[in-house]
Amino acid sequence: MARVNRLGQAISPIDLHIHTSASDGTSTPEEAVATAAQSGVEVLGVADHDTLGGLAAALAAGERLGVAVVPGVEINTDYEQTEAHVLGYFVDHNSARLNEVLEDIRRRRLERARAMLARLDRLGMPLEEKRVLELAAGGSVGRPHVARALVEAGYVKTGGEAFGRFIGRGQPAYVPRYRLTPEAAAQSVHAAGGVAVLAHPSKVGDDALVQALIEQGIEGLECFHPDHSAAHSRHYVALARQLGLVVTGGTDSHGPRSERPVAIGAVAVPRWVWKELLAYRAKCQCEGQPTE
Repeated sequence: MARVNRLGQAISPIDLHIHTSASDGTSTPEEAVATAAQSGVEVLGVADHDTLGGLAAALAAGERLGVAVVPGVEINTDYEQTEAHVLGYFVDHNSARLNEVLEDIRRRRLERARAMLARLDRLGMPLEEKRVLELAAGGSVGRPHVARALVEAGYVKTGGEAFGRFIGRGQPAYVPRYRLTPEAAAQSVHAAGGVAVLAHPSKVGDDALVQALIEQGIEGLECFHPDHSAAHSRHYVALARQLGLVVTGGTDSHGPRSERPVAIGAVAVPRWVWKELLAYRAKCQCEGQPTE
């Protein structure tokens, strides 16, 4: 019988993609791992946006609670006119090179947030930078934190409205982000001993573009995701097989208090996904994939 959580939702034992308060999630690393343990999730991929800051706490909690925590990261990149997110799995959270790249991204994120606050101020919606940083709770600052501040201040009713009217692409307070290439992200993941995977490929679009991204050093596809229908998942698994790529999957959960709450483990990820990912990692280690 399938496991179910307190809401009666079927829970997968494998969830390779969640976020914590180290970036834009609403649960601390310890809380996320505890939720996973209580729900029956056995393998949890912690992949915060542009930071490794929550991994030490998540790994410690995993050891204490019997959850296999996969240390990861999600790096936002751009390819031509397309936004593409690169997941890194099994990364060394002490990697000097990867931490340096991510620190630079976070610095640019803060600069971007300040530029958005300046635009919002000119629009008659002043926000305190201090409050936005408090909402980020020491993690990587992003638009979701600005959106929450807009909701708190009463300028909008929801985070979705904040994005749709003010800080989304093409809106008056939108500021373009630093454009890191997928190739640079993949190289940084590899330098930290990790496996580079293209997150939620359905958001990228057509398969030709997905294949072009793969040529940037991507080794896998996230085939199972809340935004993927069963047909999407089958399609991307077939594409991964065709191209010799590893398959991953997860909920992309940002916690129960996020704008779009998805329960940890609520996306069905087959056990063979985890077994094949482990086998691929072992193969890379045997072949001596370069690390710093």
